[in-house]
Amino acid sequence: MIRLFVALPFPHSLRRRMAQICTGIDDARWVDEHNLHLTLRFIGEVPEDQGEDLAIALSSVRHPPFQLRLKGVGHFGSARGVRAVWVGIEPTPELGELRARIDATLLRAGLDPEHRKFHPHVTLAR
Repeated sequence: MIRLFVALPFPHSLRRRMAQICTGIDDARWVDEHNLHLTLRFIGEVPEDQGEDLAIALSSVRHPPFQLRLKGVGHFGSARGVRAVWVGIEPTPELGELRARIDATLLRAGLDPEHRKFHPHVTLAR
């Protein structure tokens, strides 16, 4: 089994700038600079052969380039139990369209639809 998600990588310069703010929280497990990304769809654990099939299906997804804008810093969880610290990404029609294309491709490939609301963000710490 392999754990999969679909994500957008960021340019090195932006990852470096985000990594520079990753300080000052005791017990935080900071995400390595090279692993900072925007998750578009979490898939979860699947057999390796299914993962290969999904990669082939997703390789056909195309979208013109578009701009993303960072929007604030926040966390998931409560004050007693923060699960993640993140930088938000402002939702845009282009981002929604790309995500819809990915979801449609994964649905055709046999995955269940995603029912959770999409909160575009970059996880900085867990």
